[in-house]
Amino acid sequence: MLPTHAEAHDTYRMIGAAQFERGNDFHHLSFPVDPVMAGSLTFDRNTFVYHETGNSCSVKADKRTRFYVDPIISHSFGSFEKFNSFLNRKFHAKAGTFNETFILSAADAPLCEGLRYATVYKSPDEIVLLDGSWAYLFERQTHAPVNAEESFDCRKAATNVDHMICNNPELAKLDATVNRGYVGMLLTDSKEISYEDPVRNGQLDWLRDVRNKCETPACLFDAYKSRIHYIKGRILSANPSYPARESDQDGD
Repeated sequence: MLPTHAEAHDTYRMIGAAQFERGNDFHHLSFPVDPVMAGSLTFDRNTFVYHETGNSCSVKADKRTRFYVDPIISHSFGSFEKFNSFLNRKFHAKAGTFNETFILSAADAPLCEGLRYATVYKSPDEIVLLDGSWAYLFERQTHAPVNAEESFDCRKAATNVDHMICNNPELAKLDATVNRGYVGMLLTDSKEISYEDPVRNGQLDWLRDVRNKCETPACLFDAYKSRIHYIKGRILSANPSYPARESDQDGD
């Protein structure tokens, strides 16, 4: 169980972004395609500080109230139930946990453009920020973020497939190459980062229906090479060097 009280300087890392109504498709805040690169928020009760790629900027809270069904929710979603349904579908979050609402003031730094006059709904463990037609979910960080481009931690290997990968350096390389390609597809193909994103669901389908059904290393080699070929076709125009990071890691 997470503690019910969050300290003033807790870090909330962005884990999702989705458009909640038709409007400008442009999003001011970068998609959280890789946890180690995702933007984050800290809060000192008066000011929200946004951090991204080594830079930061701050925006003061112009208004702070207890959470309620405000005009933004009523206009954009129609009801609390529809607001909650959107958050649940996209992020598996629950609006019923929010206890504070903030209206932010102007932002001078370009990095904080997405926080300019934005509405923030906050609970001890989550923050939802509405900017224009976009919603961003930030989750309180309780452990160091994991690099999505790297292979999984073999100290946590649990399945036969996990052990086959960890016991074979070439399979581990291929696994990391696929992970890196998946992040590349999120960057080039994803219209949002959510549980309804086709890119995310396609990767999960491949893991469940192809990779995790393998019973031999040979099967895994074929599965990985086929997946790398598919990913290469999807992101080649945006990342011509993929899948090569090292000279012997091309998957061809």
